[in-house]
Amino acid sequence: MNYPLFISCPRNMEYLLEDELKDLGFSVSHVSAMGVYGEADLKTMYKICLWSRLANRVQWVLFSDKVSDIDSLTKCCRDYNWNGLFNVDQTLAIDFHGQSSFINNTMYGAQLVKDGIVDYFKAFGSRPSVDKKNPDIRLHAHIKHDILTVSFDLVGYSLHQRGYRQMAGSAPLKENIAAALLIRAKWTELYNKGYHLLDPFCGSGTLLIEAAMMAANIAPGLFREDQAFKVWQGHDDTLWQATIDEALKKRLPLEKRFIGFDQDENALKNAQENISKAGLTEAITLKKQAIKDFQSVPGPGLFICNPPYGERLKNASALRPLYEDMGKALFNHCQNWQAAILTSNPELVRAIGLRIDKQYHFYNGPLDVKLYCFEVDETNQLKTNPAGNLNPHMTALQNRLRKNKKHLAKWLKRNGHSCYRLYDADLPNYAFAVDIYGDWAHVQEYAPPKDIPQHKAKKRIQEMLQILPEIIDIPADHIVLKQRKQQKGSAQYQAFANKNQFFNVREGSAILKVNLHDYLDTGLFLDHRPLRLALGKNLSGKRFLNCFSYTAAFSIHAALAGALTCNVDLSNTYDSWAKDNFKLNKINPHKHRFIQADCLEWLKHCQEKFDVILLDPPSFSNSKRMKTTLDIQRDQDKLVDLAMKCLTPEGVLYFSNNLNSFKLSEHITKTYNTEDITAQTLDEDFKRAKKSHRCYKIQF
Repeated sequence: MNYPLFISCPRNMEYLLEDELKDLGFSVSHVSAMGVYGEADLKTMYKICLWSRLANRVQWVLFSDKVSDIDSLTKCCRDYNWNGLFNVDQTLAIDFHGQSSFINNTMYGAQLVKDGIVDYFKAFGSRPSVDKKNPDIRLHAHIKHDILTVSFDLVGYSLHQRGYRQMAGSAPLKENIAAALLIRAKWTELYNKGYHLLDPFCGSGTLLIEAAMMAANIAPGLFREDQAFKVWQGHDDTLWQATIDEALKKRLPLEKRFIGFDQDENALKNAQENISKAGLTEAITLKKQAIKDFQSVPGPGLFICNPPYGERLKNASALRPLYEDMGKALFNHCQNWQAAILTSNPELVRAIGLRIDKQYHFYNGPLDVKLYCFEVDETNQLKTNPAGNLNPHMTALQNRLRKNKKHLAKWLKRNGHSCYRLYDADLPNYAFAVDIYGDWAHVQEYAPPKDIPQHKAKKRIQEMLQILPEIIDIPADHIVLKQRKQQKGSAQYQAFANKNQFFNVREGSAILKVNLHDYLDTGLFLDHRPLRLALGKNLSGKRFLNCFSYTAAFSIHAALAGALTCNVDLSNTYDSWAKDNFKLNKINPHKHRFIQADCLEWLKHCQEKFDVILLDPPSFSNSKRMKTTLDIQRDQDKLVDLAMKCLTPEGVLYFSNNLNSFKLSEHITKTYNTEDITAQTLDEDFKRAKKSHRCYKIQF
């Protein structure tokens, strides 16, 4: 008996899938953009479920009927012989796609199909249960032009889920896409010629594992044990076991010719676990290494990778130096190799500097990407922009960055700072702030004037990011680029990204948690370093109030000095972040106070007295959780008066803000003892940017 099948795959892989299925004995009838249709006997059907490296789902088409209304749809589902597929004790889930004149909601369509199946079983005195998450049987129903097609998902989930990948990185490549890339790169042919395989951005190891499985002729379905067809009434377990035994006999010995690099230790740990689960530990070598540190490895080989490529223009521009380093690594250390690089950005491909021979179109999830294939040899000369060819503006930038780095070197060594500002719009053509956080760089582009053409602004970004990695000795993928501009409305509270990638830095005796990707600010305002360190020396036994406390970096220094802190901020995110900072420093947060409130409203009702108060408000805020907006120039009198009401007679209020045009009001200067201490609170790295903040010491 032959079974009609539809075998789906990611877009632009359908013809690769067709070739694979024909090799497995599948009789193809036609190919669509979504997959391949045809027929197979039971043995071939089992082979496809076991051996396909490219398919998403293998669906047995149960029936197709014309339906004109709800009753006819329910009837055709009720009339099918479901007892021949599964018994009533097994759970069921239905995925519905498409729409018609009487169905425009997929949940409603799925409900109608389920109703028909339940009506069928009611005739036998029982009904099946629905389990949407982990069903025994998964059906796919599709309606188009009033034709309803219902299929049985033979495995029950996508075949890209091999079963070996327990851990994934932040941007995992699906296993079947990885297999398709390797096929396009002609990996099996190259392996048989003695080639090695290198993935310098191996992440969770998917390309390495898929390549090793292809070389060893390991069927990807061998890792699965929960296929849905095992509960099918027509399942032939003897034939299935024979198919598995045959696959096991076809496995080939594997040489240790697979190498993976990554500079992320967590990614390498995940890769090692996945490789171990796949039983390929002896064949694959992993090493922590950045592409800029690349050295010769055994070859010849295939250099294949899924490097970072950034979904937004600025992210992509920040990665240009990374691709330049990749081009240098290939040309200098991989002569007579083949290369295959996946990216969504042609600009980044040009940054590699080598001639591309072929390109293949894929989709990595929703992203439109291409695999760029080429040979590295003496005829493929590297095109670079050496230092001697820098334009005058770039040369000036390069010189200024080097000068700043040299100027700060002794100060950094003397004070032990690992987080500092290297550059702050020192040159008019490059309006950026460059902050160093250990072995990461946070680059903020000040929004260019409207009269600067977009292509010029983009070019300046590229030039900054071309020069910067070499000067600071930080790899390009550890450089985070953002544009700093006035945020309006709710935009000022929205996240830039959702990487949730935190790491810890040290400032004096404090350990502080930072995040360079997800928000405009990082969790640590570097310009306030001197005041934080000063407070950390003078607050033993004091009560410290931190209004607009943000991530409580000031409070950490105060608490480490023996102060009892009270931290007030409206944000739940920053409240949680602040508590994490306390825990990092082994300070019990329960001994300190964290209050989520509008600072203005809270100060109005505060009856307590504090020895030291810090007011470091934003220039402007219009959070929906506030009763009114906050404008620091307009509201300074009210804010300072309320804070001074909570200050002990001998206490000190530190009032700081980062509004460039800020002017302290006459009311404050006439009412209180006021001292402008801005210069004292700007460290060596911020003396070039005297408008980074204003800071005042206020007493009775």
